[in-house]
Amino acid sequence: MSHLSCGIKCIRFALLVLNIIFLIGGCLIFGFGIHMKINENFMKTSTLYDTSQVLGAEAIQWFTKILIIIGAIISSLAMFGYFGALCHTRMLLYMYSIVLSLTIIFEFVGIIVMLSFHNNLWEFYDAGFTKIFQRAYRNNQTKSIEIISKLEREFHCCGVNSIGDYIKSDYRIPLSCYPNQVSQEKPFNQGCAEAIVIWIWNELSLITGIFGTLLLIEIFSVVASLVLGVAIAHSANTEIYHKL
Repeated sequence: MSHLSCGIKCIRFALLVLNIIFLIGGCLIFGFGIHMKINENFMKTSTLYDTSQVLGAEAIQWFTKILIIIGAIISSLAMFGYFGALCHTRMLLYMYSIVLSLTIIFEFVGIIVMLSFHNNLWEFYDAGFTKIFQRAYRNNQTKSIEIISKLEREFHCCGVNSIGDYIKSDYRIPLSCYPNQVSQEKPFNQGCAEAIVIWIWNELSLITGIFGTLLLIEIFSVVASLVLGVAIAHSANTEIYHKL
C-alpha cells in the first residue's frame, strides 16, 4: 500500500465521494432517458409526428437514446474511477481520466446542441403541428384527429395556437378543447404547440441542470485522478528508493 500525504489522502477521499455522486447522477440521467422513452406524453407527441412523417418524433427518440447511453457510460465510469482510487491503481486512474475527458467533450457538445434545439423548438414544432392539423381535418384523417384530441385533453390546450384555428377554418370545435369535455364550459385558451413546447423544455431544463453540475464535478475529477496517479507513482518510487 502506498504511503500518501494528508493532502493526497483528502483528494483520494474526495474522488471516492465524487464517483459515488457520478453514479447517482448517471443513474438519474439513465432513468430520465427511460422516462422519456416510455412516458405517455412523449409517446403521444412522437406518434403525432410519425403520422405526418416529420422528423420531430425521430429527434425525440434519438435524444432519449443518447440520454440512456450517456447515463450508462457515466455510471460505469464512476465505478471504474471509484475502484481505481480505492485500490491505488494508477492504470485505472489514468484510463479513468482519459475516458472522463472524452466524456466531458461529448457532454459539452450535447449541451450546446440541446440549447440550440431550444432556440428553434418553437418554430419547428409550430410549423410542423400546423401542417399536421390542417391535413388531418381537411382530409378527415381519423387517426390524426384522435391523436390531436388526446393531446388537447392531456395538455389542456386547443388547436395549434388557439381555438381560433378551428373557427377560422370553419371546423367543429371538439369536446377535447373544453375542461371535463363539457361544451358549456370555457374552452382552453392556450394552443397545443405552445403547451407542448413549454412542457418539453421544462423536462429538458432538468437534464440540462444535471449535465452542468456533472461537468464541473467531472473536470475536478479528471485533475484529481491525475494528481492521485502521480502521487501514487511518486510514493511507490520513494519506497523502492528507501529499500535500496
